[in-house]
Amino acid sequence: MGDKLDSLFKAYDVRGVYPDVLNNQLAHDIGLAFGLFVKEDRVIVGHDARLSSDKIFKAFSSGIIHSGKKIRYVGLVPTDVVYTMSGLWNLPGTMITASHNPKEWNGFKFCKAGSRPIGIETGLEDIKLLINISNGYSELSKFDYEDIFDEYVSHISSIVNPSTINKHINIGIDAANGVAGAFVPKLLDNYGINYSGIFLEPDGNFPNHPPDPSNRDNLQKLIELVIDKNLDFGVAFDGDADRAVFVDHQGTVLSGSALTGIIGEWYLESYPKSKIVHNLNVSPEVLDYLSSKGAVLIRSRVGHSFIKQLMHEEDAIFGGEHSSHFYYKDNFYADSGNLTLLILLLIMSQKNKTLYELSKDYQKKFSSGEVNLIVEDTVKSINKLKEKFINEYDDLDGVSVKREDVWFNVRSSNTEPKIRINIEADTKEKLNETLELLKEVL
Repeated sequence: MGDKLDSLFKAYDVRGVYPDVLNNQLAHDIGLAFGLFVKEDRVIVGHDARLSSDKIFKAFSSGIIHSGKKIRYVGLVPTDVVYTMSGLWNLPGTMITASHNPKEWNGFKFCKAGSRPIGIETGLEDIKLLINISNGYSELSKFDYEDIFDEYVSHISSIVNPSTINKHINIGIDAANGVAGAFVPKLLDNYGINYSGIFLEPDGNFPNHPPDPSNRDNLQKLIELVIDKNLDFGVAFDGDADRAVFVDHQGTVLSGSALTGIIGEWYLESYPKSKIVHNLNVSPEVLDYLSSKGAVLIRSRVGHSFIKQLMHEEDAIFGGEHSSHFYYKDNFYADSGNLTLLILLLIMSQKNKTLYELSKDYQKKFSSGEVNLIVEDTVKSINKLKEKFINEYDDLDGVSVKREDVWFNVRSSNTEPKIRINIEADTKEKLNETLELLKEVL
């Protein structure tokens, strides 16, 4: 069981393959350990639409109850709803999800009271040490559900007032049969926003495409929807809907770096010289632009627990990741796909600009997007790059190299057995040349 725990806890949140690693017994005992770890007498628990989520929810929550704590069950919700309620209620929270990963996967995202992050260095290792496999437990089957929608919307509306959004903007939504379909349409109806949706029915089989919007192949149906219906833009959510990827009216996919620039600049207009946290693979072009606008930029490793911790420590107003996770001080420093969508609608309404017009200052160079490679040994592969680019690389997270005409970052995934490559270059030829070089070395 030690190897299974190591496999499950190696990420910056807790993911496992169900049922090979994360079975009901282990879910119960993780719940028991989490209940012992937190000081508060209640724990918020929500889950996504995966086939295994209900069973894992019941097993995990039984562990919480057996630790002497109570459950506040918020049901089938996006991860960011759990974070927001953790902030509003000042209670620890757990979301049962494997985010964008394949349907067989499942796991947990934890937070402390006030939506403070839990990562390897901020509690995850402590929880792991508290796990004692009990080999037998009594599963509780019924938990009282709390409808938090109105309270959640009241909080979100305090950040983005519905009256400030242009109701003539028409958008497309791809929920990927994930949890977004159970929540986002209701939120947009509450705001009076016009939308056309695809794959809105939650289905843990993900029958139409995997719930991973970072893969362009998974965005094709959304692009077709936007173009065919002449919509203003489209948004695709991942499996737990804490991440939102956008396409403009022409079907062009906006990078998370470009959105970091758009939203970061918007904040700077109201709060000059604000602190903005970004992960290390946000585009240097975008960072240079934000710096020219007066931003105080703070660099972070990839991963929500690292970014949230830095935002708390630095009192940063906003945080952005190239992977399209976006974090807000006004939302307890937590990331939110819902809030990102509403803020983007607000920016478009205030500036009376299309998404294409907003993004053109941030996408002038050639970008590879995120290229994923499966390698035999991620550590050996990263070390090969360090040897190749000795005295030239930055190793905050993987290997980053910046030259006059090209920049790249190569790092190991936190949640999958993959190497992730991001490249930005002055020319298409230089981009392709660099990608081939990196593939050859790796």
